[in-house]
Amino acid sequence: MKKVLALLAVAACALPVLVGAQGDNAKMLQIFSAQQRTDWGNLQVIVLNDRTVEALFSQSPAKAAFRTKARMTSVFFVQGTVNKEFQLKPDVNVIQKGETIAGKVTSMKNFSGGKVAKGETIQGLAELPKKIDLFEPFKVSVGGDTVDFRLGADDIRDYGNR
Repeated sequence: MKKVLALLAVAACALPVLVGAQGDNAKMLQIFSAQQRTDWGNLQVIVLNDRTVEALFSQSPAKAAFRTKARMTSVFFVQGTVNKEFQLKPDVNVIQKGETIAGKVTSMKNFSGGKVAKGETIQGLAELPKKIDLFEPFKVSVGGDTVDFRLGADDIRDYGNR
């Protein structure tokens, strides 16, 4: 009986931590992402940093590699839900202070280009050759569709990579 009570006490203490971690993950993704409704569906772009990598890839064996890449340069996770068949152009560019920076794209799901069927999802990574300034507004263009980022300075200081 004592073991059962001890187990219940441990579980009761751990539950708020687990729920808090899930809430923290959702908050990180909300802070560091931008969304856009497009002709073909919904597009979401997420800035990868230590916190967003943990939220997105906590169970992935590649988590450490994603985290390291995100510390070295700017990396974006691109995902979308397709509402109608369309031709995907997997080119990703970032526009900041008048400069356009082309990203190197890695497909994870349906992000290599070509026809994508209705109901499918797209996922991929876009790595820039250099870091961008997260304190300055920027736009990410994915195949001609654009999302705007205006990240809060406090959020960048508190949760972004240093």
